[in-house]
Amino acid sequence: MNSRSDTVSSSSSDNDSDQIDDTSTREKRSIHWQRLAKITWPPQSTSSGNWRSNLRHIQFGNPKYGQKMQLFSRTGYHLGIYHHSGVHGTRDEDDLHTILELVNAGYPGHVRIKGLATNAFVGMDQKGKLYTEFDMKEENTVFIESLQGSYNVYLSRKYAHLGWYIGIKKSGKFKSGPKTGYGQKAIQFLPRRGKFQ
Repeated sequence: MNSRSDTVSSSSSDNDSDQIDDTSTREKRSIHWQRLAKITWPPQSTSSGNWRSNLRHIQFGNPKYGQKMQLFSRTGYHLGIYHHSGVHGTRDEDDLHTILELVNAGYPGHVRIKGLATNAFVGMDQKGKLYTEFDMKEENTVFIESLQGSYNVYLSRKYAHLGWYIGIKKSGKFKSGPKTGYGQKAIQFLPRRGKFQ
């Protein structure tokens, strides 16, 4: 009885292997018999000329990126970069130290915030304090710009693992990195570009 079951199982396994071999050696059929249309990309242009010529009119990226702007905090202050007193907020929107420029830092969304009056950058030290940095190559000057609702926030790239943002308190002084957190009004800014256009 055992020998019969062994032969049945061995013959079934032989059939399985034959089926596998048959499918692997079978000639593949082409799909031309299904009358499918060949898809080409990019599609042929209906207008005269090359389709790539239409791309020259498209502006890639943010057309406002890199222009003059002010960062207005939700606490009611403009971010200012000063020579000796460092980085803090001011309510005076005509203060020249509040005229800023975002400089690309190599990756999308990574920026340096430059004060045009001082030719200096916002930096964040190891304690999370904001300061004026004149060396553009310092890693402390790179921030990750993102949106929280309708506001821009700036997370320190060097201290991103700690969640340290640029922030201005209700007094106008900067808020140290360890005291900042996601969703706080102090870290939310509106870019104002209207007066510089």
